[in-house]
Amino acid sequence: MVANPNPYAGQENPIIPDVDTFKLVAETHKQVAAVAATARDAIKTHYTSPDSLANFIQRHQTPVYVFQGKLLHSFCLWLLGFEPGFIPPRAGLRYRLLQRFLGMQSRFSQKETQGQTTGFHFNHGVFVLTQPLFTVGFISHQLHHWLAYRSGMKGYSDRSQQLYRDFWGKNQGRIGQEVYKMKAEDMRALKAAINRDLEALQFLKEIADEILIPAKQARRIPHGKASA
Repeated sequence: MVANPNPYAGQENPIIPDVDTFKLVAETHKQVAAVAATARDAIKTHYTSPDSLANFIQRHQTPVYVFQGKLLHSFCLWLLGFEPGFIPPRAGLRYRLLQRFLGMQSRFSQKETQGQTTGFHFNHGVFVLTQPLFTVGFISHQLHHWLAYRSGMKGYSDRSQQLYRDFWGKNQGRIGQEVYKMKAEDMRALKAAINRDLEALQFLKEIADEILIPAKQARRIPHGKASA
């Protein structure tokens, strides 16, 4: 008689996970590659200026706001619990207050979009930038986050983002005892947020080497400033 290789068949199995981990990892790698490819195509087309990238984002119905150097606006953003960059949509009151705050267009500017649009909304989040951060490099990094969110990748839920802010704000990016005391779902949420940021940083490094730095050097050649 052949022994049953799975004595827990028909009931919850404490040994064999319900999720095929290898399949899940492979699917995540495919998503990461697809997001990077889409982001790279966008950068190749719109790397010439921050306005061009902002127009691309807004043509896909996600608004881009730029604070014109007023500390009050950045302070209000901080009070609401947000930081400049791509802000994923949230379910709570703070996100609704952010939308009202951003509706005060007389106090700061929304980037004008070239070409026809079908209207902006906050369903896919919003870009809120300060003037010093309104650069091709920073927007490229945040655009990768935006595309990762829109592709359905994990790491952008309220819980993931809060845990990630605490991870950097309270722990300065160090893994301490409090991390090991987390619930399993919180550890997965934090890991997803960390992975998404690492992927965006890796993407920024790659497109800087591939597109941004060569383009900058090419612009300097007519002036005799390019390095050998």
